[in-house]
Amino acid sequence: MLIVANVVVLAMLALGASAFGYVQWRLGQVNRIVVNGLTAVPKPGAPITVLAVGSDTRNLGKGANAIFGSTDSVTGQRSDTIMLVRIVPATSSVAIMSIPRDLLVPIAGMGTTRINSAFNSGPDLLVSTIQQDFGINVNHFMVVNFYSFTQIADSIGGVYQYFPTPARDLYSDLSVPKAGCVLLKGSQALAFVRSREYQYYRDGTWQYQLVPESDLARIQRQQDFIKLAIKKAEQVAPTNPIALNSVIAGVAGSLTVDDNFSSSQLINLASVLRHANAAGIPEWTYPTVNSTEVPGALDPVPSEDQQMVQQFLSYGLPAATAGGTGGTTSSASITSTAAVGLGRSGGLTAPGRAVLTAWLEAGAEATGAPAGALATTPPSEVAPDASSFYDGQYIPPGLQPGQAPEKCPT
Repeated sequence: MLIVANVVVLAMLALGASAFGYVQWRLGQVNRIVVNGLTAVPKPGAPITVLAVGSDTRNLGKGANAIFGSTDSVTGQRSDTIMLVRIVPATSSVAIMSIPRDLLVPIAGMGTTRINSAFNSGPDLLVSTIQQDFGINVNHFMVVNFYSFTQIADSIGGVYQYFPTPARDLYSDLSVPKAGCVLLKGSQALAFVRSREYQYYRDGTWQYQLVPESDLARIQRQQDFIKLAIKKAEQVAPTNPIALNSVIAGVAGSLTVDDNFSSSQLINLASVLRHANAAGIPEWTYPTVNSTEVPGALDPVPSEDQQMVQQFLSYGLPAATAGGTGGTTSSASITSTAAVGLGRSGGLTAPGRAVLTAWLEAGAEATGAPAGALATTPPSEVAPDASSFYDGQYIPPGLQPGQAPEKCPT
């Protein structure tokens, strides 16, 4: 959605008024489905929350099933990725909160189980689960499946990711035979963002990433890839009309949204978000701990969860609306991914600088962030089995002490 918003604006700026009909036609190619239970936006210009889902369905049509498996081998569908995107038109602000797929929550008719199972019968139950269990009104819905994700990644020409060592995931089919900057496109881009059994080659052996839990480490990869994809689309589109057409066509034809998310609404959002800084989008990950009852699952943290939800919902609100806070957040519950969203290269607003400063002063221990997660952490302090952020750049595990990562093209 963010790629569409940025590229639509660029198209209309580059081509003038004549582009409006073209953009309407392209956005008309976005797939739309009926989603029950969404909360209507109270008035034009009010903040909206979009539920963005990555589906693991294998019902992908002829050809694609041969690549990703059939419905015989993997039945039904689950929400492999769950993100809430908060958009505040009044301040052109955007924030993202990821919900781990293995989080245990009460689901109507299913009892307490992993939240990703709520998507098995479609988006309606997942929407109602988030609204009831998290207290967050969901205004719009969008979903991308395996095949459509690869189409989007290819339409922007892929993105570069730095790997400090060779890497692999035998389950997602990620294969990086050599260290360095690697252009991730198509199926390898998908394998990277899906990886939960990430391995890196060090000291002559393949080693598993141990920190943090596999699902949380994957969230870091997904959030980083999204930012890189937006930046790539912004750079490619204005310089090449053919590439511009490819990006819009690839993204629009690969998205599915709720039937109330009209083309005119997408265009209006695009005009609102034209000044949003993709590199500075703050990112939260819903606080969890390893479940004591269900192996491999995650339990919520009641003492922190609602505080984070309020931070997410208040981010970017005008001062009067946010009770005089200007939408800033306290540092206590912001995770390492949020710190990256407000990193040094992000073009910080004054509230963003205040948040990052407070967070750094509070220290990683206060937030439960993994070692080596701060955007300013020097390579010598990075734990080998942890993902890290150096100078605002996401680095997968395997970085040697003192090893400076290579800066990849954007």
